Amino acid sequence: MATSKYFSNYQSKPEQRIIEDLIVESIKIMGFDAFYIPNDNEIARDLLYGEDPVKKFNAAFPVEMYLSSVMGHMGEKDFFSKFGLEIRNHVTVIVSKRSFAQRTPQNPQARPLEGDLVYVPFLNGGGEIYEIRFVEQNKDSFMLGRKAPYFYELELEKFKYSQEVISTGMPDIDQVVTDSAYTIHLNTGAGTGTYGIKELVFQSADSTYANATTVATVQSWIPHTNTLSVTNIAGEFIGNNIIIGASSNARFVLTTYDPLNSPAIKESYANSILETSGAPIINTAENNPIGGL
Repeated sequence: MATSKYFSNYQSKPEQRIIEDLIVESIKIMGFDAFYIPNDNEIARDLLYGEDPVKKFNAAFPVEMYLSSVMGHMGEKDFFSKFGLEIRNHVTVIVSKRSFAQRTPQNPQARPLEGDLVYVPFLNGGGEIYEIRFVEQNKDSFMLGRKAPYFYELELEKFKYSQEVISTGMPDIDQVVTDSAYTIHLNTGAGTGTYGIKELVFQSADSTYANATTVATVQSWIPHTNTLSVTNIAGEFIGNNIIIGASSNARFVLTTYDPLNSPAIKESYANSILETSGAPIINTAENNPIGGL
């Protein structure tokens, strides 16, 4: 039997619009304000493994979302592996396709992408950054025959910072770099000017940024001790050379620094500790292929 030609249950644009309006309104009423942080280094995205050599997050866009996993974190949670304690807390949120298109710049796929970040202001008693692990586009089962999804369901995992470039201009989001980034504390000597926080500094043979051999981002500058703390380091700093501020034009001569004993504020790096502890039992001489004493 053929269906009635007087009723169009799967091609009605007005009814599809009503469904979408109800979804958007429900998220606005029952949801929360979050920030979508896209990876701006899209040109370097690895389409095979889904990772980039260097991820860059330079902007955050407000968009409303709905927390669908209301009973707490899901996923594997806390467990011990061969790498030690791992915490894999998963959160599932819903964002409408219309709101996402209106609030964020549209990438070639015109949808949230795996590897992008979401900042949730209220989780864990404050704000937390999550990484999108999977985007479910067929959760609405093509309701009323609509081909495009009404909403996306995002599976989020707690973000683990690993030297990505994060400079969105929002202090609560950018704080993750200050807390977790590999930081080198440079001891400087004679010079002039004042380095600005978050500005780029560089070393160059001809004092131009275009020919810079080393570039880094300023995290702090303590004038009375002439200590410059930098992160996101590309290249290797050279002693007795001038460090130039790209914006402030501050110029100070680098005297000394120890790359193995310059921990971040909240995350310590034990390279120098391992080197000191292992010295009595490990022979690192080139003519000793085994390595033991």
